Amino acid sequence: MKHKVTALCGFHAIEGALRAGQPLGEVLHDAGRRDQRLTRLLTQARQAEVTVRAASREVLDRISGGARHQGVVAVLARIPAGDNSELRQWIQEVVTMPMLLVLDALQDPRNLGACLRVAAAAAVDAVVLPRREGCGLTPAAIRVAAGGINHLAMFEVSNWARTLDEIRDRGIWLVGTDEDAVDELHDFDLDRPLALVLGSEASGLRPLTRKHCDALVRIPTAAAQRSLNVAVVAGVALFEARRQRSSACPPGS
Repeated sequence: MKHKVTALCGFHAIEGALRAGQPLGEVLHDAGRRDQRLTRLLTQARQAEVTVRAASREVLDRISGGARHQGVVAVLARIPAGDNSELRQWIQEVVTMPMLLVLDALQDPRNLGACLRVAAAAAVDAVVLPRREGCGLTPAAIRVAAGGINHLAMFEVSNWARTLDEIRDRGIWLVGTDEDAVDELHDFDLDRPLALVLGSEASGLRPLTRKHCDALVRIPTAAAQRSLNVAVVAGVALFEARRQRSSACPPGS
């Protein structure tokens, strides 16, 4: 299950959404384009209290997912994501060696977006977020994700404890990151059905989430800098999991 409709591309789609009063998070336009049609559209967007930003062509291409956008893209105010029942169904149908990213109440949408971009690059199968805690899938998060969300199954769930239990019951290991953990990331066996669990920027994993983890690991750092940005942690941990899985596969398999 992959939710690809995160943005509207081109004048016709965006003008129609504005006329219909569809909630839009922001309108991004080609910084190098100057013409009357664009001016009218941006005026309409501002009148509807939609944020307007200039962006490079590269950014527009990534957010649009390669669709023709005419130099203007609108990010939806709220990105649709699967709920508990859809995640339950996805878990039942999932491949033998899934890799999930579970993000426990991240507060900064830019960090969330960066984690989604990293997850897509690491070929993560799904991302799970709590519905009522954290920043959620805001336009800012989608912009920073730079199209990464188009390649991920996304789930926002309301019963966090039950969700973690259901993931574990499927035989997927919940491995949390914690700077005080005993085991180091690179020494831990990640070549297994895996859900990497990351906590919020300020306080890390919540006690409830920590309680549900099968294991906790840490990324070894110099004494002068113990903590890392959550997106950096995601990148290091996810690509270490990919490295271990690749090393475990015989050549040509």
